[in-house]
Amino acid sequence: MKKAIRITGKIILWFFIIIAGLLIISALTHNILTSMEKKKYTIGKTIDIDGKHMQAYVTGQGEKTIVLLSGLGTASPIADFMPLADRLSTDYKVVILEYFGYGFSDTTKAERSNENIVTEIRTALNQLEIKGPYILMPHSISGIYSMYYAMKYPDEVEAIIGIDESVPNQTKISKDPDMSHSLTLLNTFGIIRDVTYLLPEAEDTKNKNKDYTEDQIKIKKMATAWNSVNVSVINEFNSVNKNTEELYDVKYPDNLPVLAILAKDSEDTDQNWLPLHQQLITNPSIQKVETLAGEHYLHWSNADKIAELSKEFISTHLKK
Repeated sequence: MKKAIRITGKIILWFFIIIAGLLIISALTHNILTSMEKKKYTIGKTIDIDGKHMQAYVTGQGEKTIVLLSGLGTASPIADFMPLADRLSTDYKVVILEYFGYGFSDTTKAERSNENIVTEIRTALNQLEIKGPYILMPHSISGIYSMYYAMKYPDEVEAIIGIDESVPNQTKISKDPDMSHSLTLLNTFGIIRDVTYLLPEAEDTKNKNKDYTEDQIKIKKMATAWNSVNVSVINEFNSVNKNTEELYDVKYPDNLPVLAILAKDSEDTDQNWLPLHQQLITNPSIQKVETLAGEHYLHWSNADKIAELSKEFISTHLKK
């Protein structure tokens, strides 16, 4: 009996030694590959904000500037927005910013508050020497940051064109529980990379219109391995309730042109989605809500239509 127990104990010990070894190998491989991939596939311009690197992409030469701001956890905002940016850049200067913890940008442990994120956006635009006022085009959670920006710095925001954007009062209806910071271990040990590369090519199935190039799809996949559940993203996720509460019951200023382009799938799954956006309107003559067929990442399948609606809205409601 004692011999059997000793053998079982050794098996268990070796099992944990092997698992620990595999985790160390996975972590080392992940860090080496991440460094190599970021150097090889870097897109855009790296700017310095408080000693950390933030990545930005600028295209187009128009008089008006559209700033594309990504949804929570979008692995590579530059690659993600590229088809839409290409369509908008024929008429406008287009800027894509990658928040800390996203794309090619560094991570940060700084609080992911409305104030800090908007300050980082403004600092980035200043570093890029791009003058406002800006047309903010937020996807998802960036709708909250855009509203905060417009309320605090009204002279710098010319309009907001949202892509299935979040609104403050949505967390009055439903709040998400906080994410555990222990999930960062999945990133630290490269487990997200391991899983990502074992799964089928999910991004290919989301590229039905063939709007993304092979390199863009590759970058989105690699960025998922780099950035998923990192410290910045988890901190931002856990700040959602606080950030939305800061703007509870706030409506758009009646002189601010706003176009909310909502995904039909979001409306179908949440009957409050359309009313929540309509509640923000104070001036229907310059504030509109449109619905397009598609999922939450509406720009994956509707880049042409979003660009068309945006150009029509801008030419109608914004001064030249």
